[in-house]
Amino acid sequence: MVASFHYAAGHKPEGVPTRPSRPQLSAASFSVWELRFRAKWNTGVTHQPAPPSRSTEAAAGALPPRWQRLLALSGAAFAALFVVGWFTNGGLTPHYNEPNEAWTNWARDNQWNSRVSALLMLLAGFVFLHFLGTIRSVLGGVNSPGRGSEQLAGVAFGGAVIGMAGMAMASVMLAAASTNGADVDPVVSKSVATASGGPFLIAAMGFAAFLMAAGLLTLRTRVFARWTGFLALVGGVCFLVTFLTVIDGMTDGSAFGYAFFPAIISLVVWTASTSVAGYRSVRS
Repeated sequence: MVASFHYAAGHKPEGVPTRPSRPQLSAASFSVWELRFRAKWNTGVTHQPAPPSRSTEAAAGALPPRWQRLLALSGAAFAALFVVGWFTNGGLTPHYNEPNEAWTNWARDNQWNSRVSALLMLLAGFVFLHFLGTIRSVLGGVNSPGRGSEQLAGVAFGGAVIGMAGMAMASVMLAAASTNGADVDPVVSKSVATASGGPFLIAAMGFAAFLMAAGLLTLRTRVFARWTGFLALVGGVCFLVTFLTVIDGMTDGSAFGYAFFPAIISLVVWTASTSVAGYRSVRS
């Protein structure tokens, strides 16, 4: 009775809970419905993870340190095989106008060293391909902040493949020209040996692109010692000079052909030095 009296009078006794009004009920029910709807909607939405960064991908796909050292040292192995194969290839052929007897003597004297040279060049090319995979990742990888690093690294890789293929083909052709020794047909030997000038110049074209791209990247990004960048540029220019043998005459012993020697030395020294640097940079 007392409570009803107080309610009737408009007074609310203390300790008695108040009933919410209808507007309050509708607002509360709407907020609860909205929360349930949002929860249901969020459960049906799939969130795509952010793409991994290049450094994360490189770290996840990196080879064990032992394999990385072996790949880095493949450059030094290439340099050794290439030098021996180059100086034993019997490339100092007689003059094109010399008699057939001179060509027969050349084939007899270079029968076995040309075979060994061709084998060593093929092995050098096989090893060089593994080294190029490492060099391409270094020149165009995450440690190369220069703009256009990936494009120049692609040029270096393609040029090196073309250069090594041309050099191996020329060595195999010289071996074929002298493979029968003293029993060789001098006319055939002369023709095959002369035709090997084409693969030699193709090799010069590829190695010129390889060394010049690698030299520019080295000077811009400092991924290797600065002096190796200048050395690569010098070697690339020397390979370009050999192109002039086409104008001067390929069968007349052109003086421009002597540019092959400093170019080859630059290629071998650059490969050996970057190989050792890559080996030392691999962490345990």
